Amino acid sequence: MYNLSKKNKKLLILLLGLFISISSLSVIKTDYYFMSPGPPYQWDIEYGNIENYEFDGNLFQLTVRRDEANALIYAWSYVNDSVDLYPREVILPKGVTPEELSQISIQNMKTSENVAIAVALTYLGYDIGSKGDGVSVVGILDDSPVKDKLQKGDLINSINGEEISSATEFIATLRRYQIGDTVTIGVKRDFDGERKNIEVQTKLIEHVEYEGEPMVGFLATTVNERFDFPFEVDIKTGNVGGPSAGLMMALNVYNNLIPEDITNSLVVAGTGTIEIDGSVGPVGGIKQKVIAAKRAGAELILVPTANFEEAIPMATESTAIAAIDSFEEALKVISEYSSR
Repeated sequence: MYNLSKKNKKLLILLLGLFISISSLSVIKTDYYFMSPGPPYQWDIEYGNIENYEFDGNLFQLTVRRDEANALIYAWSYVNDSVDLYPREVILPKGVTPEELSQISIQNMKTSENVAIAVALTYLGYDIGSKGDGVSVVGILDDSPVKDKLQKGDLINSINGEEISSATEFIATLRRYQIGDTVTIGVKRDFDGERKNIEVQTKLIEHVEYEGEPMVGFLATTVNERFDFPFEVDIKTGNVGGPSAGLMMALNVYNNLIPEDITNSLVVAGTGTIEIDGSVGPVGGIKQKVIAAKRAGAELILVPTANFEEAIPMATESTAIAAIDSFEEALKVISEYSSR
């Protein structure tokens, strides 16, 4: 039988105690969410009755991991610069459960997928139509100016008299206004089982994540958004959620449907929301996404112009970072870098 020395016993007890202490931190909840670099995705896309092409380069979509921070992750964030903390109320509006937030995120991804496909096909010359049944309010931020004006379940259908049928249209319309502007929002609301039209006036505030971007201050999803595509396009997004994959999904679809490879074997990674007009909007977690891109060996990283100032200090001689405002500009930038 092997006998531990007194010194080794003390060391074993110390290590065991340290392990128990660290393990206990993982079950202690905090009032924070964390964000860390997620895996890059090269989308698997299936097409219907249309010729499509593989390409040699990469068009990686960048992701982050976002979840509730236990005490262990909270402590880890202070020694790991790739992990950031956010107060719970910034990520999870009052009245919204983590499960509801996850479902909203998945729905936002589905909406983003359809818009991305529509943008790519439109650029290829197809005439794409879309419609929805309005914008449903699913949560309201605590500091929102409409906290006592809008309600969960309200259906938004106009801004300043302009008809709105989808969350994509809602965001695109808001971007035509400035922070501090007052807008009138048309709302359908249930009153004792009867659906009535009302109007709500509010000032636009600065987005909690995207500097310089206006917002109202609520979470929304499109009710029954539908696109008329000439053939089937199915992007296998899995459990990835959120709207920030739009730009890269559109680029992947476009590159699959043309004979030439726009990447010319270049490793490109990027992020950015996309609107039906091809405009690219800001995203959260840009630091974590750039870190993930560099880990994946990206030679070119595409980021929304609104996120460029935060991202550019992380550029290196082997990794260029470019600011993108639109789908068309992304194609131009990739062409310039891939032809070098």
